[in-house]
Amino acid sequence: MNRNTLAAIWPPTGVAAEAAGHERLSPVQAIRSKCLDCTGHQPAEVRYCEAVTCPLWPFRAGRHPYTKKGLQDADSGRDHSGGSPVPQSASSSPIALLDGDFGQGGEVEG
Repeated sequence: MNRNTLAAIWPPTGVAAEAAGHERLSPVQAIRSKCLDCTGHQPAEVRYCEAVTCPLWPFRAGRHPYTKKGLQDADSGRDHSGGSPVPQSASSSPIALLDGDFGQGGEVEG
């Protein structure tokens, strides 16, 4: 079949898709493939995609974000303690000297 004949088939069928050279994909796999195509086949660029108004953006990881499992996965990374974050101790801080107590004259006490 030529392009015009394939384009005239609406809605597309599996036979027409195979004739056009497409492999069988789930809708989410097809979206992921399109995102890779959009970013020049750079997976890191898909991950850091800033086109948040694109209707495919929530699906770019190859997962359906609105399923119950997708929502649970998103919540699993959150801290559910409800409290404030615990500050680092001065000894573990990368700027520990700035966390120290300074006496008169700028000497570190301690």
